[in-house]
Amino acid sequence: MHATRSAEIAATVADPSPVLQLIVVSAVEILQGAAGVIALLEDDRLVPRASYGLPAGALASLHPRLDRAILNVLGQLGEQVSVLYVPSAFGDWARRYHVLALPMQQRDQLLGVIYVFRPADAGGFSDRDLHVLDVFARQAAGALQQARATADMLAEKTRLEEMQNTFVSIVSHELQTPVAIIKSYAATLAREDASWPPETIQRVSRNIEEECDRLHRLITDLLDLSRIQAGRVAMRVGSVDLPLLASEVLEQLSPRSPRHSLRMSFPPSFPVVRGDGDQLRRALFNLVQNAVKYSPNGGEVLVVGEVLPDEVLIRVIDQGIGIPPGEEERIFDRFHRADTRLSRATAGVGLGLYITRNIIQGHGGRIWAESPGLGRGSVFSFTIPRAH
Repeated sequence: MHATRSAEIAATVADPSPVLQLIVVSAVEILQGAAGVIALLEDDRLVPRASYGLPAGALASLHPRLDRAILNVLGQLGEQVSVLYVPSAFGDWARRYHVLALPMQQRDQLLGVIYVFRPADAGGFSDRDLHVLDVFARQAAGALQQARATADMLAEKTRLEEMQNTFVSIVSHELQTPVAIIKSYAATLAREDASWPPETIQRVSRNIEEECDRLHRLITDLLDLSRIQAGRVAMRVGSVDLPLLASEVLEQLSPRSPRHSLRMSFPPSFPVVRGDGDQLRRALFNLVQNAVKYSPNGGEVLVVGEVLPDEVLIRVIDQGIGIPPGEEERIFDRFHRADTRLSRATAGVGLGLYITRNIIQGHGGRIWAESPGLGRGSVFSFTIPRAH
């Protein structure tokens, strides 16, 4: 009977609430009890979450912490525990009953406790009762763990769908904007009723070139995303001079960033690494461009190289808006953009850091972000193994 009930529980995996109710009802019925309670371990406290057969008001009268003595006994994981002890929180009603309490645990993790009450005149609990409930409790704990994992998975799925919908909207906007600007400038230059001085033509031409570059970067990001998802990222491995790459990136970005001081600092005789120079240049470009983009008030952007025993460490340090607490890992996720006012107002589709992470990991390196807080800048660091 208990196996059938456990199968029912396993089928109800999306919402823990019906799982808990099935557990407590099944436990009471299997042991021919009169009532039962499930208390889950939450923040080191046993909190009642499901009940069956209790008199009106009995559950509400439970002490929020139940009884620490119970929790201390059940903390000895890996041992069968039969607690023939009536928690004071159940009051006088429980003193007329035998009580069996068993831990619900999964992989040495205590999830909660099942309490089953049997009338005193019906006899106490036997070793067989203990064994049956122990088997059932372990199976039910697995179902509860699965329910929680499924709920987390569904929440993550919903989050990704929302991010993808936002991504499609942003990509549409990001594609339309440079096309509209290029078309407007081209139409202006092509007017037959106007004659433009050379400096105006030069300025408009630069603007067209910048918008073309912006469009090219977006298309490249989308193509890279497609290759990453398909597992078709090819590497042309050779010797890579990272200080030279950093110099080229800063030289490329400096004219576009007049409000920023772009500098680099590498020790002499910085070792070469083995990798794809184009990909590593792309990764460094993304990080420096990101630092500039999220430093709207200007300031210094510093690229620092450090030699470690088995790898080299590159850091990109800015004085920008910083990273919201808890976002340090998520900003590398596909489509993710940190939830700040500047992020929402800044161009981009949320692929740059995702692509950068894939490039670094493809080279056997690590990448992470740190920030002392909002408005206090950020540091993006990555490592690449040294060539031996």
